[in-house]
Amino acid sequence: MLLENKVALVTGGGQGIGEAIAKCYAKAGAKVVVVDYNEETATKVANEIKASGGEAVPFKADVTKANEVEAMVKFTLDTYGKLDCACNNAGKSSATINLVDTPVENFDEVIDLDVRGVFYCCKEEIKAMHLNGSGSIVNISSTSGILGNPGIVPYNTSKHAVLGLTKSVALEECKNNIRINAVCPGVTETPLIKGVRDNDPATYQLFCTQIPLGRLANPEEIGNVVLFLSSDMASYMVGATVVVDGGVTIE
Repeated sequence: MLLENKVALVTGGGQGIGEAIAKCYAKAGAKVVVVDYNEETATKVANEIKASGGEAVPFKADVTKANEVEAMVKFTLDTYGKLDCACNNAGKSSATINLVDTPVENFDEVIDLDVRGVFYCCKEEIKAMHLNGSGSIVNISSTSGILGNPGIVPYNTSKHAVLGLTKSVALEECKNNIRINAVCPGVTETPLIKGVRDNDPATYQLFCTQIPLGRLANPEEIGNVVLFLSSDMASYMVGATVVVDGGVTIE
């Protein structure tokens, strides 16, 4: 198995893409720490992994708080003795509103989670991986990190920033045998999107018609790419931006 005897951590692991990543890690043989600000959903995912024969534990943390991120990594080391792989997936989007009408506090909320949270996580995860002499981190950005999308300036800004952070820290840490890469998912069948599908079929179909492949991504399709980047199969990939969007951003 790709991650046999490895220890992996996933933030935002309680649902959607993060849940799929956690389960992909577990299926590949990793012991998984499922992190979410919602303890109930983190526990649910960890229990489902264990019920399927994998090994996982939940941990409640708000990644916008440095002390909770430190506690998250300490818990991982105390529980499993090391940290080999991490996926920084926790994030949020922003309401559709033009920049001139966007409250400053809304901008701050998105930047705090999507950028500051990734910064805190990378910082503590890298410290732990220095103890191993190796590791792999995958940061989740978005197609909004490489495109301009009117009406969601805070989200676009945050996801561009994640890519800049990823590239810079990848260059700092590759000499320490720690690989850091990013994944940019397109529109994915998360619980939020499923709500659109059920309550606003016309908008959902519009999403689909804008995708060359003709459908949205399944969360597992994102999880499989994260798994690849986390494994030794991607041993020569450093600071890469991998787009998983069904062809939307083809130039």
